[in-house]
Amino acid sequence: MSRTTFSIEYLGRDLVVSGYYDPAENEVRYYEDGSGYPGCAESLELDTIKLNGRNIIGLLSGFTQNEIAEKCLTTKNQY
Repeated sequence: MSRTTFSIEYLGRDLVVSGYYDPAENEVRYYEDGSGYPGCAESLELDTIKLNGRNIIGLLSGFTQNEIAEKCLTTKNQY
């Protein structure tokens, strides 16, 4: 898990988003003992969402925070 910062545009506003990023982990079909691991998708746990230098994360619904996190991950994967 690493701390990461993104600059994105959301609904016409420039936001600076910080959080903790976990990269995706690949599936492992079988270990030697017969078990496996299904893997997991990448994730971003939001810490701050700044608009004009002010942290507004507490003002945003969980749905909006999830949309912003998804936009950050999509932006990251474009490079």
